Amino acid sequence: MRQKTFKRETAVVMFVFLGLLCVFDLLSGGGTAALDWATLLPVPIFGFGVAAFGLDAAAKQLPIGGQGMRDADPSMPPKGYAE
Repeated sequence: MRQKTFKRETAVVMFVFLGLLCVFDLLSGGGTAALDWATLLPVPIFGFGVAAFGLDAAAKQLPIGGQGMRDADPSMPPKGYAE
């Protein structure tokens, strides 16, 4: 069995943290340091999230390697590809 990387779970925790920063700033009246962090962090957080979920989906669906490779038949083109 493969070792679990927890990349998707880490991405979800980062999304929740960003949401909590925004909620904290809204509830405290605005203009806090949480707003500064919430404007600084979206690009790296969403970048990590897209990479975590996107690469996971690609690894499971595309017949390049991973689980998708198990379903590929070498004599036929991969499922979902036009000939």
